[in-house]
Amino acid sequence: MIVLKDVNFKYKNGKDILKNINLEIKEGDFISIIGKNGSR
Repeated sequence: MIVLKDVNFKYKNGKDILKNINLEIKEGDFISIIGKNGSR
């Protein structure tokens, strides 16, 4: 099991990326994270 509680991340310039993320992934669950990856 993977559990994230109140996860936050912001860049040095102060831009919030993640704010108070809570996630629980149980054994056997399938997840997908999609979207821009920020690469240039």
